[in-house]
Amino acid sequence: MLTHPDPDVRIPALSRGTVDHVEISSRRPRAAGKTCRMPDALHELEQTLLSRRETRPEGSYSAELFSDHERLMRKIMEESFEVCLELGRGSVDPEAVASEAADLVYHLLAGLVSVDVRLDDVLWVLEQRR
Repeated sequence: MLTHPDPDVRIPALSRGTVDHVEISSRRPRAAGKTCRMPDALHELEQTLLSRRETRPEGSYSAELFSDHERLMRKIMEESFEVCLELGRGSVDPEAVASEAADLVYHLLAGLVSVDVRLDDVLWVLEQRR
């Protein structure tokens, strides 16, 4: 489980599809045949973000982002840049890439929620491009 500044947001570690024995790092191999709940996890995160947008609970990082659209856009740009930095290192650390990518996915999904674009709309477009 990855952590996030908003204690109400849980970001599960994500992978795509079924994975054979793949090393994330030399210390933590993934189990053979592990399947991913990615769409469920992302939809759960979307629901949490929708709730934060509507209720704006005090102390919620997500609610703070929804109150400042420019800050939210800057966070998406910042996290995109950090993913690029990790991908461009001479010795890529898969855990660092996954962590930065999770931050990007969170902020991008928050941005989508902020303008009423649903995850299913994005997934539909991706499906059409296959």
